[in-house]
Amino acid sequence: MSDQNLAVVKKIYQCFAEDDISGMLEYLTEDITWDHRGNENPESPINKLWEGKSGAQSFFETLSDTQDVLAHDVHEFFTSENKVAVTGFYKGRVKKTGKEFASNWAQVWEFENGLAKAWKLTFNFTAEALAYK
Repeated sequence: MSDQNLAVVKKIYQCFAEDDISGMLEYLTEDITWDHRGNENPESPINKLWEGKSGAQSFFETLSDTQDVLAHDVHEFFTSENKVAVTGFYKGRVKKTGKEFASNWAQVWEFENGLAKAWKLTFNFTAEALAYK
């Protein structure tokens, strides 16, 4: 099962790289939890828990409306039963302020019946929030 989940995560990242959000959504359960919460930073409009496939879509719309993705590098994948963990690097620029920020990240995907049912990001949320100020 972990090999199938890994293949799905790789397809999701490929869709993100190609700006194919609708393609990404095909790999998510209807009730996915999309957790982009860090410390309390109200400055960032994406720093919250997004629920359901429509919530994940809203996350990507808000991301696109507020940030330019300057780099999104995927480094390593780790699998365990129904989970896939991934490490990488992100660099973005907040459109409103022009400020750039960057951080290494780790993302954990949880699967159910071949679809992602949960996503959680560990990242420098403070750097992101400060770029919105």
